[in-house]
Amino acid sequence: MHAFSLIIVKIMNMMKKYNHLGIFLLFFVIGGVVFSQLLITQSQAATLSTAKDVISDSRPGSTALHTFTFTTPSSTEIKTIDFLYCTTASGDCTAPTGMILAASPTLGTVSGIGGTGYTASSTSANCTGTGNSNCTLTVTVGTPATQTVTPVAVPFATGVTNPTTPNTSTFVRITTKNASAEAIDTNTVAFAVLTSTSVAMTASVDPTFSFSLIAVDTASPVNTATTNITTTASTIPFGTLTSGSTKIGAIDTRVVTNAAAGYTITIAAAANPPLADGLNNIDVFTAVNATPAVWSSPAGSAASVNTGFIGYTTEEAALGTGTVDRFTADGPKWAGLTTTAGEVVFSQVGGDARTKRVGFQAEVNALQPSGSYTGTVILVATPTY
Repeated sequence: MHAFSLIIVKIMNMMKKYNHLGIFLLFFVIGGVVFSQLLITQSQAATLSTAKDVISDSRPGSTALHTFTFTTPSSTEIKTIDFLYCTTASGDCTAPTGMILAASPTLGTVSGIGGTGYTASSTSANCTGTGNSNCTLTVTVGTPATQTVTPVAVPFATGVTNPTTPNTSTFVRITTKNASAEAIDTNTVAFAVLTSTSVAMTASVDPTFSFSLIAVDTASPVNTATTNITTTASTIPFGTLTSGSTKIGAIDTRVVTNAAAGYTITIAAAANPPLADGLNNIDVFTAVNATPAVWSSPAGSAASVNTGFIGYTTEEAALGTGTVDRFTADGPKWAGLTTTAGEVVFSQVGGDARTKRVGFQAEVNALQPSGSYTGTVILVATPTY
């Protein structure tokens, strides 16, 4: 007979002799066992390390890829993972205004979770963009297996529309659960949405995070080049481009965060080509982020086909991917401004506050069609907690 059952039988026998004492002992033993079990259950929760949410677009109301990465400290089999979107990092959760979750979000390639068969679901009925009460994404593991202490990646390829309130931060509370829906490990990450005119975002409670852009005057250094235009915090006014003359501007990126593993800033164009006027366009500079090159003038012989270039550079000499000093070694080196996000600033220092300069250069030759060209640059800052 189970040891606990024997204890109950003995107490019942004692109750026949000492009625009140037996009842007290029975409640004491059962209560003690339940309380002990509660303590054991609660002590199992641990913290997911190196956690972050990398978004593909920081504009409010935009459909964005949300890729969650973290490292699991526990070996318990994971059945589900909840990603709860809130306006605060802790306490009662208020769903972000304007956020939309699709009924059937799709996953990219999930890695690091023990088991097979990953499916995604959401509280779409309660997160429609108006009157939101619960915005939660859930990943379910069809056949769980023992978890190893390994990095996990959960990319939601479709199904997430950013909150619509400009210049605000959103916090995502991540919880892994076992087959009994009990919490295993947790952590909270953050992301921010900006606007087209004010590129500032703030996360001020628990994880702290702020990201802003600062204008740079003409005749200022940027990765050993020199600017000849003045920017604002939200515009790069190249002015009139003429053959044989380059225009160079710059913007300072400013990040203040207590994220334990630092942050990354990426750059991308909102469209390809990055500068256009109707059917005419100014093309991307021919080099790419992984292998930037010394600037060379556009030499195209057909209108809007390499008759104009636009590119970017950075003064960051220690990037987090590839050749870390690829922009600054024997620089300045430049890369074409494409719709593929490229790293321009990197810090792996916790509790960091840094300002780093990113430069922009444009040039046309005599065959570039006249017109008024416009485009949009997207800068995304991602902290790693």
